[in-house]
Amino acid sequence: MSLYNKIFTTEGRLNRKRYLIYMLAFAAVMAGTKFTMSCMATLLTGDPNGALVMAITLMLALIAGAGNVMMIIRRLHDIGKSGYFTLLVFVPVIGAIFSIALFFIPGQVGWNEYGSDPLAE
Repeated sequence: MSLYNKIFTTEGRLNRKRYLIYMLAFAAVMAGTKFTMSCMATLLTGDPNGALVMAITLMLALIAGAGNVMMIIRRLHDIGKSGYFTLLVFVPVIGAIFSIALFFIPGQVGWNEYGSDPLAE
């Protein structure tokens, strides 16, 4: 299974460890990309927050955001909830608490309606 298929899918379940690893990887890639582009823009134009840098950063953020939503859906599947609970992430304050809680709520043991237990695989 390719990395694209591991991240950009809503099918199946995602355990806490993989969820944490993928979220940290997304954050690191985004931070590294923004830093690199700002350094290059500063060298070339003198403006680290130019329009091109912001446009590319926005495009990458949208792609990463889509991947994050898909991983949240798979994490919700692991705890036996519908992917529609992802909408809670967009509610101020509740979304932050909900996002943090996903790192701590254990998944259902064994098979559930969304697939087999990822820890058993």
